[in-house]
Amino acid sequence: MGYPILRAMLCGESMNLPGRCPHQRARPLAEAGEPHQEASVMAAKLTIRGFLGAAIGSLMLGAIAQPASAVEISQHVLKDSAEVNAVLLKGKIDDGDTFDLQVYIASLPKKSSIVVYLDSPGGNLREGMRLGRFFNQNKIETVVDSKTRCTSACALAFLGGRDSNGKPQRTKASSAGVGFHSFTRDFDKERQYTADDLKIVIQRTQTEVYGVAEYLRSIGSDMDFLRIMLRAANNEMNFISNDDAIALGVRVYDEKRKQMIEPQDVMDRLDRSRSAAATSPATPAVSPAASAIPSAARMTRSPT
Repeated sequence: MGYPILRAMLCGESMNLPGRCPHQRARPLAEAGEPHQEASVMAAKLTIRGFLGAAIGSLMLGAIAQPASAVEISQHVLKDSAEVNAVLLKGKIDDGDTFDLQVYIASLPKKSSIVVYLDSPGGNLREGMRLGRFFNQNKIETVVDSKTRCTSACALAFLGGRDSNGKPQRTKASSAGVGFHSFTRDFDKERQYTADDLKIVIQRTQTEVYGVAEYLRSIGSDMDFLRIMLRAANNEMNFISNDDAIALGVRVYDEKRKQMIEPQDVMDRLDRSRSAAATSPATPAVSPAASAIPSAARMTRSPT
């Protein structure tokens, strides 16, 4: 995937995303006809507060800074039952968590299904996607429970949930938060960056954006989740609403009505309504003038 494709993905040229592209905010490092030496001198003067901060600061995906402890894996005692192994994964996601989860699951008693409850601010991007693939391949359901949050890398892992038949099975409580944010990376504010540094960052960005897109494709998830990520401002979280969740194939448990809202049920009813409207006979239109004039057939002559 070349840089023009990356630019289109990040700037909305093919995805109808709002906002200006970072590359439009500054003059390119080297243009046709300019001496390479001049471009090098100019590049040497760029600092993280200048061009690099504006152009690259929103590109690389990482967890938004917030306090979090290492992930803890345990039995969710309030949700565990005779048929379901309920597992709670709580804390910051890091390398090796997928393996630790596999070891934990291997020790569980055999039951009909496994449901993983996620409560995490995110963490390592690749490990989040690794968790999601593990859920997807092993038909493990994912849940974000009442008043808990699953953001950044955790939200990507959440999307991998599947039921025992291999169909998407991701559930959020109506008060839960599932959030995505754009691509970001910290830089040394005291260091000056060269054109070669910028080239390396762009190449890494291409790899990571492509990696997220490929991950979503591999788990059969809606690519609109990538748009949701890119719409979020740098260092801001974009939480999906309950109606957006339904539209994107995520189940929502309505805590107020104590009712599970299934995306497929909503789609089926909408389809039936559209089909009924399309097949129902059209009612003949009656002009206002005609309706105001009594029909001769209905008129009766009073006796003289």
